[in-house]
Amino acid sequence: MIDPVIIRTMKTVKEIRLENARALANEGPAEFARRIDSSTQQVNQFMGPSPTRNIGDKLARRIEAAFGKPEGWLDVEHITGSDDASISGTRSAVLEKLLPEGSGNLVTWETPDDLEPDDERVWIDRYDYRYSAGNGVIQWEVRQKKALPFDIGFFKALGVRPQDCKLAQVHGRSMEPYLFNRDMMMICTAKTRVKDGLIYAVTFEDEPLVKQIFKEPEGALRLHSYNPEFPDKIIAADQLEGLQIAGEVVYRSGSGLAGGN
Repeated sequence: MIDPVIIRTMKTVKEIRLENARALANEGPAEFARRIDSSTQQVNQFMGPSPTRNIGDKLARRIEAAFGKPEGWLDVEHITGSDDASISGTRSAVLEKLLPEGSGNLVTWETPDDLEPDDERVWIDRYDYRYSAGNGVIQWEVRQKKALPFDIGFFKALGVRPQDCKLAQVHGRSMEPYLFNRDMMMICTAKTRVKDGLIYAVTFEDEPLVKQIFKEPEGALRLHSYNPEFPDKIIAADQLEGLQIAGEVVYRSGSGLAGGN
């Protein structure tokens, strides 16, 4: 009897590195990211269901060091038995179920021309949350002109209009852990009527602030900071003429707690 000939397709180094990296991520991408001192988003870029970048030499050596593997370990196949192959296949199936191809993938771009045309895309200018209000009208100053894209459905879900929204960068630590310094927040300038307990961008005596606002007796308002290091500010009814509401914070993006109000 003639032994059957087994034909195996040669894998590239990038394929082997991807396979080995996924094998090391048996505790999930978040733990993998922590081990290599990275973020889950960055990990998904090179080992998610549809990677947008390869594992380069420098990153491969970093992964090996983080998991106590010898240099070059990531470049060599280690899955040989049928049981291991089954485990690898199961893990891939789980990833596909959690993150189907074509869904939830990151899109990297440098200029708007890099993105495919999309009639549902809305561009929102990004501000630095510095504006003047001395003349009674809030004047927004564009300090960062690179706009960011959002889907029109995003605004429908929030119940706001794109033309009423502005992106602004947070400055300071008074709203940690909800908003951290340099986080991005979306402010709806049409929502200026104060609702108890919601978060607003305001100016008080020409100082721009982001605070949670509570209604107090006799028409006063309390500007509350999440960070206990910063005391609350009570604005009496006869001081309200010095307070202007820029808008309600309806969305935030960054290292703080997810979501808006």
